[in-house]
Amino acid sequence: MKSTSIFKNDKIQFLQKPEINPEELDYLEKGHKDVYANLFEIKIKKNLKLYQYPFSVFPDIGEGDYRIRNMLFKSCSKNLKKIYGECFISGDSLYGMNKIEEKQIIKCKLILKNNPTEYFLELQKYAKEKIISEKDFKIDPLAKQFIEILIRDILHSNPKLEFYKGLFVLKTEKKAISTKNAQIIFYPGFTTSFMETDKGNYLNVTLKNKIIQKDTILDYLNENQYYNKNNQEDIAKKLIGRSFKVSYSKRNYKIYDILFNRNPTNQTFNYEGGTVKLIDYYQNIKKLKIKDKEQPIIVVKTKGPQDEERMLYFIPELCFLAGLEDHEVKDKDLMKQIAKYTKLNPNERVKNTNKFLKLLNDEKKIEKNDENKNEEILSPKEKSEKYGIEVFPVKESFKAYIMKEPTLIGAKNQKININDRVFPVLEKVNMINWICLYEKNNYYEADNLYKTLNKASKGFGIKINEPEWIEMPNKANHIDWTTTVDDYIGKGKSKYSFALFLLGNDKNEKFYSYLKKHSLCKNGYVSQVVKTKSIQKKGAMSVCSKILLQINAKLRGSSYQFINKYPKNIMVVGVDSSHVKKKGRGIAMVATINNNYTDFYNKEDIIKEDDDLNIGRLQLCVKSFIEEAIEAYKKNNNENKPEKIIIYRQGVSLQQKEFLKIEIGQIDEVCKNNNIKYYYILVNTKTTFKFFEMDENEYEEEYEEEYEEKEEEFVEDNEENENKSKIVYYNPEPGLLVIDGVTNRNFFEFYIQPQKVNEGSATPTCFHVAYGNLKFATKIPKFTFDLCYIYSNWQGTIRVPNVIKAAEKLSKMTAKYTFEELNSKLKLGQAYL
Repeated sequence: MKSTSIFKNDKIQFLQKPEINPEELDYLEKGHKDVYANLFEIKIKKNLKLYQYPFSVFPDIGEGDYRIRNMLFKSCSKNLKKIYGECFISGDSLYGMNKIEEKQIIKCKLILKNNPTEYFLELQKYAKEKIISEKDFKIDPLAKQFIEILIRDILHSNPKLEFYKGLFVLKTEKKAISTKNAQIIFYPGFTTSFMETDKGNYLNVTLKNKIIQKDTILDYLNENQYYNKNNQEDIAKKLIGRSFKVSYSKRNYKIYDILFNRNPTNQTFNYEGGTVKLIDYYQNIKKLKIKDKEQPIIVVKTKGPQDEERMLYFIPELCFLAGLEDHEVKDKDLMKQIAKYTKLNPNERVKNTNKFLKLLNDEKKIEKNDENKNEEILSPKEKSEKYGIEVFPVKESFKAYIMKEPTLIGAKNQKININDRVFPVLEKVNMINWICLYEKNNYYEADNLYKTLNKASKGFGIKINEPEWIEMPNKANHIDWTTTVDDYIGKGKSKYSFALFLLGNDKNEKFYSYLKKHSLCKNGYVSQVVKTKSIQKKGAMSVCSKILLQINAKLRGSSYQFINKYPKNIMVVGVDSSHVKKKGRGIAMVATINNNYTDFYNKEDIIKEDDDLNIGRLQLCVKSFIEEAIEAYKKNNNENKPEKIIIYRQGVSLQQKEFLKIEIGQIDEVCKNNNIKYYYILVNTKTTFKFFEMDENEYEEEYEEEYEEKEEEFVEDNEENENKSKIVYYNPEPGLLVIDGVTNRNFFEFYIQPQKVNEGSATPTCFHVAYGNLKFATKIPKFTFDLCYIYSNWQGTIRVPNVIKAAEKLSKMTAKYTFEELNSKLKLGQAYL
C-alpha cells in the first residue's frame, strides 16, 4: 500500500533538507574548517537562445512511458541534431539551438521484444524562444541541462581526448608501465557531473583513470593455451564480463562469450543487407590485416539504436583487456608504479584537477575526415567562446566541521584507545572446546599458532584451552578436510564451538572456498582459516591478536563499544548487494539486536538473473528481513521490540532512486504496522567529492621538504601577480563533517570523512537520508560517525557504519567464495567475518 507522504504522481518524494545550525551541535569541535572542494564555477558571458518545440509520438506510447520516449529520441538524435542543433528533450518538448519555423515529422523504428514498430515523431514549429542567462543557470533545471550538453560538446571537440561513456582520458599523456610479469598502458582522465548545492550549481571534476593491457587478448589466449580444450572453460570464466578496447576505435566493450569453435574465416554476420565473413570485413572494410586466421572469436551482446538485441564479433589480436589481472594486483612492483599516478597527495590532486580547464581552452582542432567534411570544425576554445561559457575554480572555500571522537569502553567500563594493541575486551567468549586441523608437515606451525594465540589472549582477558588436534595427510584434498570436520562438528554433534583450519601456503582460493562453503552454508558452524605464511612473519603476535579478536566476534563476543548517549531500543540495519557468479544478484542484510550495536541478525537472498520478478523480489526480501529482524530483536530484548530503526542502504545510487519506491513503500508499511519510527539512508562510498583543508603562506614541516622545489605549482595561475598566496592542501582530520554549502539543496544529505588518511587523498562518504519519520536529524551525523568505530573486524575507524561493512563482508563472501545463502544456524553473530 502506497503512502501518500512517500509518493507523488507515482514518483518517490525524498525528505527535504532540515534546518540544522552547526553552532548548536554539542558534538562538534569549536569553530569551522575552510576546505577545498573539487568544484568549478560556470559563467555564462552572453545570453543563450533556446527554442522550444512541442512534440507528439504516433502511435501513442502512453503518457508515462519515458523509457520508450527516450529510446525514440536516442534512435533519431543524429537527424534531430542536423535540424535543431544541440538539443535535448524535457517533458513533452524538445529544446534546440536552431530556430525552425515549420513542423517536422521524423520517422524511426524501434524493436521491442523482437517486435518491430514504426513510430513518427511530430515536432511543431517553435512554441517560444527561451533566453538563458547567468541567473537562469543557477535556478532553472532546463538551463542546467542545456549547459551540460554544451560542456560535453566542447570536450568532444578536443583532439587530445578519448571518451568511454562518462569517462574521458588524455590519450596524449598515456604512460607505459611494465615489470617482469606485466605490461600495461595507463591513461589519466576525468569525469564530470553537475552538482546542485546550497550555493548554486557547480561542475564537479574528478580524476579517474583507465588501464589497458599492452598485450592483446590473443596473447592472453595463447599464453593460457586456448587450443587445449581442457583449458577453455577456465579461460572463458576469467574473460567473460571483462571490458576491452579495440585498436581501431575509442569505444569500450564487454565480453559476452568466446567462440572457441569459430575463427575469422568461418564466422559470418549480416552487413548492409548481406552476409560477410569476419576476416573479409576487417581486411576490406576496416583495412586491417588479420595475421592469425585460426584464433577464436569474441562475442559482445549489445542493443542497437532501436533497442534491438545484437551480437557483435571481434578478433582477439585487435583487442586489449581493460583493468588489471589478478596476478598483476599481486605484483608489488607494478602496483607501486601505478600508485605514483593514482595515490596522489592533496596538492598533486588539486594541481591535476585544475588541468581540466586547459582542455576547455585548447586551441587545437580535430582534423577533418569524411564524416565531418561539410561541418565547421571549431577548437574547444572557439566553441567555448561561441557559447559564451567560461569555467574556473571556485573562488570561495567551503565550511566543514570536526566531530568529537566517541569515548570507547571495554570490560568493566574501562576506556579504550583504538591505538592500544591490547585491552580487556567488552564481551569475551572463551575458546574452551574447539578443533584445529593442520597438515602433517605444518605440525610446528600449528603448535606455534596455539602458543601465540594463548599468549595474546591474556591481554584481552580471553581464556583459551588447548584444541582437539586433527592432523591431516599432506596431500589430503578439501573433501578429506570437510569429511573429517563432520565427525566433530555438525550432524547433531555440538561439543565443539568452532573449527580452525591451518592451511599451507600451497593451498589456493578454491580450497578456502570449499571450506567456507562447508562451514557457512552446508553445515552451519563457525570457522577460522589461517595461512601458515601469516604467522611465519616477525609480527606473528600482532597477527594472532587480530585473529583472536576476529574469532571472538564470530562467537558473538565484542571488542568494545562507544558510550551510548542516544535513545535506547534503536535497531540499526545494513543492506548491501552484489553479483553472485552463476547465481544472479545477492542481497545481504545485517541488523543489530542489542543496545551496544555489536550483536547481529543476518540474512541473504539470491535472486536468479532470469527471474521475471527480479526487481520485485529484490525489494520484497528487504521487507521480510526487517520483519524477521524485529522478531530477532524482541527475542534478544525480553520481547521488547525496537522503537526506532535506522536503515543504511548501500549499492543504490541517487540516479536509481525510482527503483527504490517499492522497497521504501514496503518498509514504510512494516514500520507503521509496528508503530516504529525509522530513517532510510542511502550510503555512497564512491562519491566524486574531495575535501581538503588549506593553509596559506606557510608550510608544515612534513610538506616543506617534499615541495620546496615545487612552490610555484601551488601559486594560483596568474603570473602577473607575484603576490598570490601559496596554498598547501591537507587531508582532513578524522570526523570531518560537511553538512551544508556543497550538499544538495533539495535533499537531506551530509558527508563524513571518518578516518585519518596518511597516503594519497581522502575520499568522504555521502549519506543521503532519503526517507523516514524519525526525529533524529541533528544527531544522525554523529550517530553515523560513532558506528564507524565499532566494526568487529578492524581496530579503528572505517568509512561506513559497522552494519554496512558487515553486510558488505557477507555479500562479498557469498559472491566470491560460497555462492549460497548463509546457513540458518548462523543467523545470529558474524560467522562470515
